[in-house]
Amino acid sequence: MSSKDEILRVRRYFNLSRRDMLRGAAALGAAGALGFGGMRKAAAATDINYIGWEGYDTFLTGGEFDKAKGYALQKTLISSTDEIITKLRLDSSAVDVCTPYFVNDDFLAAEGLLAPLDLAQIPNFAKLHPTIKQFAESNMTTDGTWYACPFTFGSICMLYDSTKIAAPTSWADLMKDEYKGKAAITADYQGNIFAMARVLGIANPHHMTRDELAKTTDLLITLKKKHLKAIAPSYGDLINMYVNKEIVISQGWEPVSTWIGDGTTVKVAYPKEGSSGFIEGYAIGKGSAKSAEAHALINNALSLEGQIAGADLSSIPVVTSEAMEKAGAANKALYDYTDLEGYFTRKTLVMEMYPLDEDGEYAIWDDYQEAWEKVLKA
Repeated sequence: MSSKDEILRVRRYFNLSRRDMLRGAAALGAAGALGFGGMRKAAAATDINYIGWEGYDTFLTGGEFDKAKGYALQKTLISSTDEIITKLRLDSSAVDVCTPYFVNDDFLAAEGLLAPLDLAQIPNFAKLHPTIKQFAESNMTTDGTWYACPFTFGSICMLYDSTKIAAPTSWADLMKDEYKGKAAITADYQGNIFAMARVLGIANPHHMTRDELAKTTDLLITLKKKHLKAIAPSYGDLINMYVNKEIVISQGWEPVSTWIGDGTTVKVAYPKEGSSGFIEGYAIGKGSAKSAEAHALINNALSLEGQIAGADLSSIPVVTSEAMEKAGAANKALYDYTDLEGYFTRKTLVMEMYPLDEDGEYAIWDDYQEAWEKVLKA
């Protein structure tokens, strides 16, 4: 990524309701109600429309691949992943490369909004570490066809000030009396709901009964009202709380630990209940006229130059076996590439999409949104 400052925001996942997700562009009010203009089509043969998180484009252009090919990325940067759904709904052919939230990939493919990837045009796909491919497959493929290509991964884990406290071992440690008023979480409600559900012993936080979700919501409200210093609206705010010695423990994201002070005080911990894991991928809008160029950029993202360029400046992990070997010492220290199986089975859990259809027992996505709003208002 171009700098850590570009990704100090908290990644927001969904603002669209189930109804919005299941309806087309007309139901989204031609994006006007959400504050978006129509995404213009690329004006020239070398222009490529990119919509995604700021900085994730660095993998695509690593080694100055874009300059060598004469490509110019026209960037639409997002603040929440539902913006990608909106853009695809409006005109998927105007989206050349995007970074959908990984649990959305199957849904978007089924809706005919993503183009199937031609792996023959992504020869570097063969360089993916087999464990990354294994844990990405359930969300990124449909009937054996890939609709997104992994390029990095991570988790919503725990952070702590190692000069003040011992490494936490459970999400419940956020509620220890000695940390009252010295703990924080971010506004990443997907990660928050996951964490408290796991504290309650719920096996799959993305597939809870309404009663389980209600209990999880109550626990989050207790955490907020009785234990937290604050819910940080961004990683920048979380960093400031650590720098100012206001907190000693928090929810967070692995690379944030390297952005604080000299990068040695705040450390990462993986609680026994597991952390919410994710694998990020690139996708191509259905009907894109720049499919060949988009495939070439995605292929470059998996090249050694693309992987290292995307990881070095912001301490995020790589996904190809060769890049794992060539990554810097600090990157290797933060991500144990020698035990990726353990990362995805013991340290983290990679979930699938929340239910979208009512069955009378299990909470649907709207219920999860309403639960978080209840926490914020408590």
